[in-house]
Amino acid sequence: MPEEKEDKGFKVVDRRGQEDAAPPPPSQPPVETPGSAATEGKGPSALRVPQFLDLVQTLQMGAMIGLGMLQGPDGKRPPVDLPAAKDAIDLLGILQEKTKGNLTKEEEEVLREGLYHLRMGYMAMINAPLPGRGKGGDQR
Repeated sequence: MPEEKEDKGFKVVDRRGQEDAAPPPPSQPPVETPGSAATEGKGPSALRVPQFLDLVQTLQMGAMIGLGMLQGPDGKRPPVDLPAAKDAIDLLGILQEKTKGNLTKEEEEVLREGLYHLRMGYMAMINAPLPGRGKGGDQR
């Protein structure tokens, strides 16, 4: 009879006939805590749960790109897109209105300050003279 080689893949345990032994509790996935390997960029699932400030910062970045306030990785500024910037600013205003009283002090401050600066930047872009024209709109 040929010898059987032991396979190290997995082990099957026959528990039939062991009624008096309690079944093992089901294994639960590990709970992710702030500071664990998954939230620090280590391990296979380096994703974290999105927070409210992530949404706010995403909309703020979209508005800043639309206003031409940021550079791309190549060092060039994207073209100004005022309608897209206005949409992002309006969405932030809606968020501020709908979440009033339900935010932490940090969230409220980030939203309020960001909205103020974006609105001022938008107004500066709207009121800026067109290239090739003076302050009064006269051709140079």
